[in-house]
Amino acid sequence: MRLVLWDIDGTLIRARVLLGQAWDQALATVFQLEGELARVEMAGKTDSQIALEVLALHGWTDERAIPHLDRFREAYVAGLHEVREILEDHIDVLQGAPEIVDRLAELGAHQSLLTGNYEAAARLKLGSVNLDHHLDFEVGAFGSDHRDRLKLVPIAVEKARRRLGPGLTASDVVVVGDTPRDIACARAGGARAVAVATGQFSAEVLAQHAPDALLVSLADTEAAASSNG
Repeated sequence: MRLVLWDIDGTLIRARVLLGQAWDQALATVFQLEGELARVEMAGKTDSQIALEVLALHGWTDERAIPHLDRFREAYVAGLHEVREILEDHIDVLQGAPEIVDRLAELGAHQSLLTGNYEAAARLKLGSVNLDHHLDFEVGAFGSDHRDRLKLVPIAVEKARRRLGPGLTASDVVVVGDTPRDIACARAGGARAVAVATGQFSAEVLAQHAPDALLVSLADTEAAASSNG
C-alpha cells in the first residue's frame, strides 16, 4: 500500500496572520518575552525547532527552554481553540489540494501528514477547512513527535506498520512538501520525495535538491496523482 504523507503549510494551505499571532502570543507568554519577537526562517522546520531558534535570539539556551516547550505547545493550541470558529476565514486552501486528496483516496492510497506542526494544531487547521476527511492522523508524524524533522519519516513508518501491517517499508512512503527540508526529510527516511512549488521556494530552487517528482502546483489532479505513484 502506498502511504502519502502531506506537509501542511505551503503545500495544502496557507495560513494568514491570525495563526501567527496565536503562536507569538503563546511563546511570549510562556517564556515572558517582551517587545517584538525575533524572526527566523520557518519554512520546513518543526514548531519546536522554530521556537528554540527564536528563543536563542532572546537569550534562552536550549537547556533552559526545552523543559517549557510542552507548556508552550499547550498554550499555542489553546490559543487556536479560542479562535476556532473563525479559523476558516484565516486559512487559504491551495488550488487543487481538496481534489488531489480525494483522487488519491479513490486510487486506494493511504494518506496522512508529515509536518512540523504540532499534531493538535494540524488537526485544527485542516479540520477548519474540511481537508481532514481522508487523512489518517494516527499514522502521521508531527512536530510534537520530534523537533528534528529528519527523524519524522521513521516515526510515521513505525506508526503505519502498527496500523496497516508490518510489511510496509519506507520505500512505500511518499512525502509531499514545498521546501528543500521536506525533500531532505524524505531522503533521510528512505521515502520518495515529491516537491510542489506552492510555498516560498520556486520550482527552480526545489529542482536543485533533486526530488523524485516536481510539481508547479497541485492544480493538475492527474499529474499530481501520477507523481505519487
